[in-house]
Amino acid sequence: MSKHTFVDPVFDWCVNFLIHWAKVLGITYNEINVYVFCVLWPILTLVLCFLVVYQRTTIRALRARLPSR
Repeated sequence: MSKHTFVDPVFDWCVNFLIHWAKVLGITYNEINVYVFCVLWPILTLVLCFLVVYQRTTIRALRARLPSR
């Protein structure tokens, strides 16, 4: 038994979650794993990075329009 008392149950839950959704979608565990970690996660990461850049740009522009103190 592992010493990771928190990690093991969380990992098991995540695997069971993916297995459940693979069955619901009619695909294999390996396929859903690839879709989630090789397709969706990188896309989400890129979207969030672009969102951060957009927000920083917007904040800088708004700060530039503020009157000086």
